[in-house]
Amino acid sequence: MADKNGALKCTFSAPCHSTSLLQGLATLRSQGQLLDVVLTVNRETFHAHKVVLAACSDYFRAMFTGGMREASQDIIELKGLSARGLQHIIDFAYSAEVTLDLDCVQDVLGAAVFLQMLPVVELCEEFLKAAMSVETCLHIGHMATTFSLASLKESVDAFTFRHFLQIAAEEDFLQLPLERLVFFLQSNRLQSCAEIDLFHAAVRWLQHDPARRPRASHVLCHIRFPLMHSSDLVDSVQTLDLMVEDVLCRQYLLEAFNYQVLPFRQHEMQSPRTVVRSNVPSLVAFGGTPYTDSDHAVSSKVYQLPEPGACHFRELTEMEVGCSHTCVAVLDNFVYVAGGQHLQYRSGEGAVDACYRYDPHLNRWLRLQAMQESRIQFQLNVLCGMVYATGGRNRAGSLASVERYCPRRNEWGYACSLKRRTWGHAGASAGGRLYISGGYGISVEDKKALHCYDPTADQWEFKAPMSEPRVLHAMVGAGSRIYALGGRMDHMDRCFDVLAVEYYVPETDQWTSVSPMRAGQSEAGCCLLDRKIYVVGGYNWRLNNVTGIVQVEAPPGPRLPIGKSGKQDPLSPRASQHLQPHLFWSLNLFCCCYCSILLLKKRPARLINGICTLGAT
Repeated sequence: MADKNGALKCTFSAPCHSTSLLQGLATLRSQGQLLDVVLTVNRETFHAHKVVLAACSDYFRAMFTGGMREASQDIIELKGLSARGLQHIIDFAYSAEVTLDLDCVQDVLGAAVFLQMLPVVELCEEFLKAAMSVETCLHIGHMATTFSLASLKESVDAFTFRHFLQIAAEEDFLQLPLERLVFFLQSNRLQSCAEIDLFHAAVRWLQHDPARRPRASHVLCHIRFPLMHSSDLVDSVQTLDLMVEDVLCRQYLLEAFNYQVLPFRQHEMQSPRTVVRSNVPSLVAFGGTPYTDSDHAVSSKVYQLPEPGACHFRELTEMEVGCSHTCVAVLDNFVYVAGGQHLQYRSGEGAVDACYRYDPHLNRWLRLQAMQESRIQFQLNVLCGMVYATGGRNRAGSLASVERYCPRRNEWGYACSLKRRTWGHAGASAGGRLYISGGYGISVEDKKALHCYDPTADQWEFKAPMSEPRVLHAMVGAGSRIYALGGRMDHMDRCFDVLAVEYYVPETDQWTSVSPMRAGQSEAGCCLLDRKIYVVGGYNWRLNNVTGIVQVEAPPGPRLPIGKSGKQDPLSPRASQHLQPHLFWSLNLFCCCYCSILLLKKRPARLINGICTLGAT
């Protein structure tokens, strides 16, 4: 660049200068030239240059430039670190390199923390993360705690949760501090461990030192005894003196036995010890049928999308009886599966009244009292601690009846009937009310109708109708809104996809339209997972075939309703993923730790139906 005198001015840099400078300083040190300070640790001496130490270490910078008496001393004694650690620190100051192994790393790390040399601390952390194993994990965790290294501690914790039982078999485990043992045992991140194995690990730790015995209840209260198999409780738990002599431990054992022998009241006995060890809700599909005239078989398979964002379903378990068109609902982290049909029929002729409960805690099925009426293409929803079955149809025709299930009594009883016979409708509960929309009723207007049930008054009333007539659609609650999505409409003996999406706000009794779906989906599964609405499978009337599309949208974000702008708001983020065609998905959200993988893309199309949400509890 030219200045006012016309001279050319440029700035150049020598890339090798810093390396040469460091090498020059190291040479001066090795030759004993210009050294101006001697550091002593445990009678060992180390010669160095004050300027080099001050440039690398905040500790030495404060010592030599902050007016401390050491600034004028030629010999300085250091305490609180080892000679081996200081040797590595000084070598690093002159070379930018440090050689680490498991034998010396604690000394080096201690010296680096003491002398406030962050680059060495970071290198030690990097080394320890790479050196982590079942044998070294707890020792590394002790260093992370001692030196307050949060990132390293997180890595240690994550490794320990993944390999807890292997680590528990190591001798170092017996020296684990009480608070660290409790930290691991109380966590939901121990997802790959059976409770009986965790119990044995805890007992091994307690029995290692008789002085720990008085803390038995403090440790064992984090073992989830109700989730053990009955045989384990009888053969391995109650036989230990520890469980009999300690008053609180006896209570934990009694809680487990009560939980096991009173299955219909388990939802009332929820405690921290009855919770599945998982923090991630998952989406689950129940049963199904190929939906062909030549194949009337139904499936008993249950599949799980293990976590939000996963692309593949895994086989989770099997139902006791194969079923399609079943409805599902969730209460207290139990899945209720009701109705449907055990053989494929095009109408309600095959409707059944069977009802089952799936326990993700123990991976068990329990047959409940049957419904008062057989039902198919109805709704199953949870409201105020009860499970409601509304409408639907069976061999006798469409239904207006509503019945509710009381888990404590294991009984179905009738509630106030719908104002119209209705089937193919959708439903969702919100704000202590049950909302039923659309479906086949008596008139065309019934396909737009919104019914609202008040459980206190045991009465139904009509609310503002939807903008679009819909049957075989889906509803899902998301925050303060209830969304109606998909479905079909009938016109002149033809069926058309309803792409429109609208949501209802109970406080204002108003519907608002938003941008449409990308593809038609009737009789699809719909649920809320990770603050996103999933619409899965169903039937596409434009293609006149089952569809395997999965559409996802995130409703809680800002949305611009139609009518307030010249454009429709985009469903953002929105994603579509094609799976092998599936219809009438029975989907669910709940915490579960069982996951045998199976890709739906490799399975034939089948009908599955019913949707609900079960969160991590």
